Amino acid sequence: MMDNGNPVRGGPWLALLVVSMLLQACTTVSETRNALRTAEVCCDDFAAMPFAAIRSVNPSDAPVGIKLDDRSPVYPFSTGKSYFSAYALSPGQPGSDLLLMFAPGRFNALNSGTFCPIVTYLNSQHQPIASEDLAIRWVSADKSRTGYWTAAQTVPAAASYLIVHTSDEMLSRQLSIDAVTENQTIMVGYAVATIPVTRAAGYRCLPVGEVQVILLG
Repeated sequence: MMDNGNPVRGGPWLALLVVSMLLQACTTVSETRNALRTAEVCCDDFAAMPFAAIRSVNPSDAPVGIKLDDRSPVYPFSTGKSYFSAYALSPGQPGSDLLLMFAPGRFNALNSGTFCPIVTYLNSQHQPIASEDLAIRWVSADKSRTGYWTAAQTVPAAASYLIVHTSDEMLSRQLSIDAVTENQTIMVGYAVATIPVTRAAGYRCLPVGEVQVILLG
C-alpha cells in the first residue's frame, strides 16, 4: 500500500506480526508448563533428593545462584509438581535469616514472567515442617521495571534441610509492581514530547527461572 509514493507503515502485515508474537508468547508459556507436567520425578521421597551444602554469607558476599529449568530435578510436592534445588543445612544455620532475590525474565515484549519461589523445610528425618510464607516485595530505586523482588523468612530452628521450588498456587498468580514509571513518547500537535507515565506491571509466575539465595549466618 502506497501513500504519495511512500509505503504506509502498518497495514495487515503489522496486525499479523502482532498476532504471531502473541501466539508465540502463549505457546512458550504453555510449553514451559507442559514440560513440567510431563517430566519424570527424580525421587520416591525427600530422603532420596540430591542435597548440596549451602554456605552462610555476609550481606556483602556473593549469593548462591539457583537456576531451575527443564533439566532440573522434579518432585511431586504436596503443593504441586515442581522443579527444585535442595540444600543440607550445617549446624548453626537453623534460625538464620533466609533471603531470596529474583528478577523478572521476558519471553518477549508482550509476555513477561518470573519464577515465583517457595521454600520447604525438612527436619533431620527428612519430614516437612511448618514455616511461614515468604513475604515478597519489589525493590527499585527509581520505581521502574529495573529492580528485583526479595522474599525473606527465618529458617525454622528444627530445620535440617531446605528446598527451593514453586507451587500450583503460585503458578496461578502473577506478581505485580504497583508503581512503574516509564517514559512515553507522544505527539502534541506537530511536536514530539516525552512524558513520564506511571502504571502497574504484572509478571506471570513460571515454574522455571533464576533466584539468588543468601543465608545470613
